Amino acid sequence: MRTWIFAGICDKSDLLMYLCKILVHSGNRVLLMDAAQEGKYTHCIGRLDPRMSVTEFSGFDVACGFDHYTELENYLKESGEPEYDYLVIDAEKESFLNQDAWELASAKVWVSSFEIAGLMRGASWLEDLSMKSKEQGFPEFHRVYLNVVEDMMDDVYIESYLGKAQIRWMDEPIRVPWDELTFALKVENEHTGRLRIKSLSRRYKRALMELIRRLTEMEQRQIRRAFRQAERRQA
Repeated sequence: MRTWIFAGICDKSDLLMYLCKILVHSGNRVLLMDAAQEGKYTHCIGRLDPRMSVTEFSGFDVACGFDHYTELENYLKESGEPEYDYLVIDAEKESFLNQDAWELASAKVWVSSFEIAGLMRGASWLEDLSMKSKEQGFPEFHRVYLNVVEDMMDDVYIESYLGKAQIRWMDEPIRVPWDELTFALKVENEHTGRLRIKSLSRRYKRALMELIRRLTEMEQRQIRRAFRQAERRQA
């Protein structure tokens, strides 16, 4: 099982659910772990029975209500379910992941928006992670910048907050654009309990496909095929 940690103090729920849906349509079994501050996925997926730790949604599973990563590990061992191909973790709670989970992750992705409160808290978190790291050299992270508005926001603004942490950025940041249609689709999906992606803007889709390309061994044509299949499935 490959574990991807998406860390950062910002709302990345829609991005990660779109990502999971495409991974499912490329033939993978996927578990999305809600380690966000407010437990937001319970509302996004319309979980009807709070006693259920894992709920199927749009082809992938979503884990809610776990207080620590070790609790999830124990649940997966005891459940008897077939192993997942990918575990995608939305990490906002600094206490959720132990150091071994960070070290053993297949990929670590830092996700930032431009909100100053999240940037300041995130910068402190990154500094702490870099100090605790057991890895050779600095911890390695991919970067995703959310809600980018062209000609109004500069990468330097984010990097001025994150620059103090001893982190090795693996590549250029992926910039996920903000536009009214994308925001409207997010709200509609949350209210209807569905996960439509066809209405996403071309720039958003390109950013999402680039993220998948960087994190997997899938070829571009495979990613496009999975994307088309995911667009046709409106559930």
